[in-house]
Amino acid sequence: MKVDPSIFKAYDIRGVVGKTIDETLAEHLGRAFGSEAIAAGERAVAVGRDGRLSGPGLVAALVRGLASTGLDVVDLGAVTTPMLYYVAATRGQHGCHSGIQVTGSHNPKDYNGFKMVLAGKAIYGDAIQGLRQRIEREDYVRRPGRSAPMDIVPEYTARITGDCKLARKMKIVVDSGNGIPGASAPAILRGLGCEVIELYSEVDGDFPNHHPDPSKPENPPT
Repeated sequence: MKVDPSIFKAYDIRGVVGKTIDETLAEHLGRAFGSEAIAAGERAVAVGRDGRLSGPGLVAALVRGLASTGLDVVDLGAVTTPMLYYVAATRGQHGCHSGIQVTGSHNPKDYNGFKMVLAGKAIYGDAIQGLRQRIEREDYVRRPGRSAPMDIVPEYTARITGDCKLARKMKIVVDSGNGIPGASAPAILRGLGCEVIELYSEVDGDFPNHHPDPSKPENPPT
């Protein structure tokens, strides 16, 4: 399969949906990553996504590809990237040390991409290029697998609110920018005892209020 080499970055795979990223690529990535996971002795992989409009279709294709290698795929649905990492880190409890988050991060709404953990370690550099090469060769393990959903939000919330204690009460303004943190961050902060004022907590992949990159001064709340 031909792919655009420019989407294979140092720490993730990222591009413009419909141009350099599409569902065909997502399925082939699932096959390539799944083949690497099988070679590493993995039996399961978790998949999550942010709130971008292209996310559901990319995840469906990715899950098909992963399952075609014989893996058990744990579909977390719409979650933050740390939730995906949490599942991959709590190994024995969930039975999987690997995961892929479908996320465009802070990029404009027409972008999407994939952040990956394999056998408990982040995929970057040469390992990402290895996935590209496997896709180009279409060198895949082919076995029947399966997928099932998991709601990790209650457990993740309980873990944070159980581990962390505030030294004093705080009043916090949270601008989620219509990104996926809006679905969980305000509730977690309230669970810690904070008074929370919410801005743009409704998840909306069109980002109608401001660009999703919070590091740039030109993206203030409107």
